[in-house]
Amino acid sequence: MTDISAHLPGMLLAWSVFALGVLSPGPSVLAIMGTSLEHGRKPGVFLAGGVVSGSAFWGTSAALGMSAVLTRYAGALTVIKIIGGLYLLWLAFKALRTAMSADGATDLKQQAVAGPMHRMWRTGFLIHLTNPKAVVTWIATIALGVSSTSPPWVSGAIALGGVVMSLMVNVSYALLFSSKPMARLYLRAKRPVQFVFAGFFGVAGIKLLTAKI
Repeated sequence: MTDISAHLPGMLLAWSVFALGVLSPGPSVLAIMGTSLEHGRKPGVFLAGGVVSGSAFWGTSAALGMSAVLTRYAGALTVIKIIGGLYLLWLAFKALRTAMSADGATDLKQQAVAGPMHRMWRTGFLIHLTNPKAVVTWIATIALGVSSTSPPWVSGAIALGGVVMSLMVNVSYALLFSSKPMARLYLRAKRPVQFVFAGFFGVAGIKLLTAKI
């Protein structure tokens, strides 16, 4: 059996990048925040459940696809890593632009979603399923943690860890943002947090682009 310690550094880096990707405000996160703030905890949690389901779908697809590609075309990892690295640099640019903007506040209430609980779950699932950022984030995440010599279980482990993080972060957003003081705290801290995101995404993107295949 392959020694897990040989693959652990790449896996930890991949999970770290994915965690920041989940934390950074995209369509899914803003919908959870706004819904929890406007309609309360339960609708926010159901919406978060749908988002996590969408994340699990893309994570599983990315892990299986990466394993299949590497099995047949090991050289394809070079292309995947270039795409992933450029995308991470784009995220760094977006985070920096948000941090530098004059008005960093977002009207979260405009992102709120309303409806019965089963529709909240479905809406969260569809928001994430149709979000290109979710797909590319998963590809970049798994590309960070694998090489042409990685066994298939590495991709699976990264995907599983990412889904667990997605569950924890998105449900936490729903629970926290059902409190108005928490929403105000987020808006005050948004700018420095975006600077941190920009730095981390930039370093990860450069690492992915310069990594040996």
